[in-house]
Amino acid sequence: MRSFNASTAADLQPIALVLAELQRRAEECGVEIMVVGATSRDILIRHVVGSVPERATADIDVAVAVASWSHLSKLTDPLTRLEGSEHKFEVQKTEVDVIPFGDIEDADRTITWPDDHRMNVFGFREAMNAAVRVTLPGDLTVAVASLPAQSVLKLFAWQDRHYDDRRDAIDLKSIINAYHEGPYLDELYTEHVAFLEKHGHDPRLAGAERIGSETRELIAPGNLDFVTDILDSPERFDLLAADMGGLIRENRSLLAAYRQGFA
Repeated sequence: MRSFNASTAADLQPIALVLAELQRRAEECGVEIMVVGATSRDILIRHVVGSVPERATADIDVAVAVASWSHLSKLTDPLTRLEGSEHKFEVQKTEVDVIPFGDIEDADRTITWPDDHRMNVFGFREAMNAAVRVTLPGDLTVAVASLPAQSVLKLFAWQDRHYDDRRDAIDLKSIINAYHEGPYLDELYTEHVAFLEKHGHDPRLAGAERIGSETRELIAPGNLDFVTDILDSPERFDLLAADMGGLIRENRSLLAAYRQGFA
């Protein structure tokens, strides 16, 4: 399991305090939690890669692997639930989204909340299996969704929410781009030269195919169609490229290289 150290990042201290409380409660309940969403993106891109994501976040998203809804209730019942939502809570004056997955999933990889709201949780189980360990201020070590796992989670979030706004497409672009920056750039030149040679030594496209290939490795062969069907649809491909912001031509090249990683 890959690990990173962000223990000296002062701006992560408030996040670490919230996660410490959640992790303590999770351990008491016998469940596992993993940092996902924009917080996981910020931790790995800002504090590991060193670049600044295009969009900031004020809340924290946490995925929790549970065997039943009662296990989830044991974790969340002591928390302050925000009005009008089944999965939003306040922890130390911070909004926290708790997303359950695991044995409560239906065959189509969705869950149904008590209020009958259905949520696609494809990718969370795969993300947990490949989570990285990050040490935060206060010597707290938490599981964080890896960048390959984040990329597939963002694909599905974009598919579900792109009619409302394009934030998931912007995040996906940041995540893919991170794979040619910081330690990932060094690894391209030392461990993944074949990707560079294939793309005319363009590290941005080489990194995009690399993260695509590592995302493919997370997903069981029988489930790959869940991902490739999004990228193989010309209509959705073009819409995703447009939603990413910036030059659409460059976004199309980035997505095409990412898709090649699944071949």
